[in-house]
Amino acid sequence: MSFKALFIMGIAFFVLLNASLMGLYLLSGAAEAPPESDVLPVLYPLPEFSLTSDKDSPLSKADLKGKVWIADFIFTSCAGPCPAMTRSMAGVAERLALYPDVQFVSVSVDPDTDTPDVLSAYGEKFGADPARWHFLTGDMDAIQTLAVEGFKIGSVDDPVIHSTKFCLVDKSGQIRGYYTGTDEAELNELVAAVHQLMKE
Repeated sequence: MSFKALFIMGIAFFVLLNASLMGLYLLSGAAEAPPESDVLPVLYPLPEFSLTSDKDSPLSKADLKGKVWIADFIFTSCAGPCPAMTRSMAGVAERLALYPDVQFVSVSVDPDTDTPDVLSAYGEKFGADPARWHFLTGDMDAIQTLAVEGFKIGSVDDPVIHSTKFCLVDKSGQIRGYYTGTDEAELNELVAAVHQLMKE
């Protein structure tokens, strides 16, 4: 048998072998498992909470059950990163308009100043959809506990006044990721992560 014929037979054998191995791989179901990097980790379960919204009505963790939501901590008189964060949140909300059930929650860390009326005016200034975006105020101790013990950001002495993190929460009330609210690349990751959670 010529060298050329042997070469062709060798190639054919290699192709058949690879096809057989691929078939076994598919039958095993291994190909259906998503890569580990594509699965958003469950970081922390949020505790129960209830604060007062800009509509001057209570809003609790139970009210957000079954919805994917994004939270941040801001205050309306902030001269630092808060306005940029709120503009970023508005941009994320616009990009996720396809999902009207996705909610946005901004908690004030200056409840003495940020009454429901003040928060409502602040939301209007940034074009917030009141059906999807909730600005919360309430007792300072409750806010501080939620920030430090619930969302795991900030500290006892400085309850996230300077935090720029957006916190992604799933339908079960579990934190699934943290994203810098002033970083375009991380905001893109956040939008992609919401798409992912909506499929769960």
